[in-house]
Amino acid sequence: MLGSVAASAGGGGTGAMDNILSVATDVLAWFITSMGTLIKFITDNPVVLVLFMIFLVGSAVGMLMRLWKSV
Repeated sequence: MLGSVAASAGGGGTGAMDNILSVATDVLAWFITSMGTLIKFITDNPVVLVLFMIFLVGSAVGMLMRLWKSV
């Protein structure tokens, strides 16, 4: 997939830009689909959900402590 972009990007027309944008759109769609699958997996499993929530709360507390100590 990326090899065809590199091969056609040297041509220098608008077709090369269209090809790059098409590949970028495909990558973005794949990323959104993958994140949806990951979120579904996390929310469907209570143990994983609890661990994920602990991670999120710990991250928020860590950032707030860093901000509080920097003042």
